[in-house]
Amino acid sequence: MDSKHDFVIVGGGLAGLVVAARLTEDPQTTVIVLEAGSDSTVDPRVRTPGLWPSLLGSEVDWNYHSVPQKGLNGKVVACSQGKLLGGSSAINGQAFVANSKAAIDVWAEFGNPGWDWETLAPYYKKSHTLSRPSAATCDVLRLGYIDDAVRGTDGPIRASFPDGIDDPLPTAWVDTIAALGFPASGDPFSGEFTGGYVNAMNIDPNSSMRSDAASAYLEPAKGRKNLHVETGVLVEKIVFDESGSVPKAVGVQVQKNGRAIVVDVNKEIILAAGAFGSPKLLELSGIGSRVRLEKLGIPVIVDNPNVGENLQDHPNAGVSFEVVDGVKTMDDLARQVPEAIATAMQDYATKKTGPFSVGGNFAGSMLPVVDFVEGPDSEQTLKDVLDLSQEVPTPDSFSSQHASFVHSLLSKRTEGVGNVFTFPAYGNFIHEGDGTHVVHQAPSSGNFLTIVAAILFPLSRGSVHIASANPADEPIIDPRYLEHPLDLDILARFVRYLDTIVHTEPLSRYLKPNGRRGYGAPTDLRDLAQVKGYVEKAALSCYHPTSACAMLPREKGGVVDPKLGVYGVEGLRVVDSSIMPIATRGNPQTTVYAVAERAADLIREIHNINL
Repeated sequence: MDSKHDFVIVGGGLAGLVVAARLTEDPQTTVIVLEAGSDSTVDPRVRTPGLWPSLLGSEVDWNYHSVPQKGLNGKVVACSQGKLLGGSSAINGQAFVANSKAAIDVWAEFGNPGWDWETLAPYYKKSHTLSRPSAATCDVLRLGYIDDAVRGTDGPIRASFPDGIDDPLPTAWVDTIAALGFPASGDPFSGEFTGGYVNAMNIDPNSSMRSDAASAYLEPAKGRKNLHVETGVLVEKIVFDESGSVPKAVGVQVQKNGRAIVVDVNKEIILAAGAFGSPKLLELSGIGSRVRLEKLGIPVIVDNPNVGENLQDHPNAGVSFEVVDGVKTMDDLARQVPEAIATAMQDYATKKTGPFSVGGNFAGSMLPVVDFVEGPDSEQTLKDVLDLSQEVPTPDSFSSQHASFVHSLLSKRTEGVGNVFTFPAYGNFIHEGDGTHVVHQAPSSGNFLTIVAAILFPLSRGSVHIASANPADEPIIDPRYLEHPLDLDILARFVRYLDTIVHTEPLSRYLKPNGRRGYGAPTDLRDLAQVKGYVEKAALSCYHPTSACAMLPREKGGVVDPKLGVYGVEGLRVVDSSIMPIATRGNPQTTVYAVAERAADLIREIHNINL
């Protein structure tokens, strides 16, 4: 760490490792990656897809939590983020979900020329290889939607589908959503998709192991003499040279093994610390609201109150439904039944099959709000809802643009604004149980299918800010879940739609007609008022934070420009989910890969790095 490098990358997560691997393809370009967490690339919990829940809240998770959420009756929500090489790509549920053309094209419309679907689509493709399973599996999982013209064929991340699954539920799910009028409309990576489908997962089909930024990007590159990776490093702040007319980032101050070091840089510093970490480091370094920084005794480098604002995340709520006898789920694993664990371990060790070979959710859907697009009263229903949920005017000029975009999607049957997905086990959504603040335990018997609804374009925007000038202190995270009334209405309507789904064939034949449901579930799922009350208690995070260092014009709330450079300084760039102006349609990891791939090309162009 004592030598000087061309680039210092703060954060060895998804984006940081992609950029590091790409820049060091030029043997003359030197890069150092500084990661606060560990190198856990061979940890079986990381490599084994089905063990991902054991990583949440562990030593490889930053284990952040929100402040009490006003829109959720004061509930505190877990905000997991990976603290290890690979970042959240190494602890997530591995759902490999594409974004939509509309949700990317609007980045350019917000004031970011060059950031549109046409430009970014090749980078989605460049980042991954999607493997097609056997013809029999394609038929069972209804994978006819795969389009060879858009799927990745030679990218580092390996994405695949479960093969040889002895489970009727995924097929029943896809067929049920199709029966309701929403068959898969095409390949999701075309940018235009709605319907029910089995999505890919970032799992290597050859090894049945997780494919993440550490295994796919770092592993092939780590032998390069021009790439240095340091773990267990706490980055405290960015060091600036203020002798010129514009402050220039010249190094980072870090702590490692009790030793204070300044890591110098030749060309630039790249922040890739994530939606929580990057704004935190900017504020610790003097870039943020003057009022906030001066109150904490931090010298102001750039007065930009946009830093840490515009935070967005996908809130979700779900209901568990008891399945008929004989349908296998993962409930016995969740209950830690020894026989079930032994069988699952044996299947994975010997055949790379069974529940440990798959990740979180893979049977899902991208859907419109059915109430707004079907039936003779749908247009009036949408109008009434929008009339009753007008956003309170704010001085933030981005609010109206953001709302206008979301409103434009709500009337379109061809745009998914919600992700309704399943996982085969009981779900605990109301952690407080009877109000005694004791986690409500899953039933000791029975098997369940949990169906979850998440809203993809929330209008509730929150913040993440430092609590003090101490880099070791956790940031204050306030996503403001469901504070915007439209978000609550939309999520409740999706949860209410679960009643229609579970009473539709073929899924209905696998659910007990009068079976048990999840704790606190509404007695009448068709009652919107009841469902709204449930959602306010049951909502959780999808762990998809974005947008806290938004790429927007500065006067509209921006922190970085279209080349991802931080406003007001030189030599400092942000590359991670925090730069996205709005939340992604679905899981953000594929978009972070695409952004990082494009960022690497931008950086090479700016610094004349030729390959």
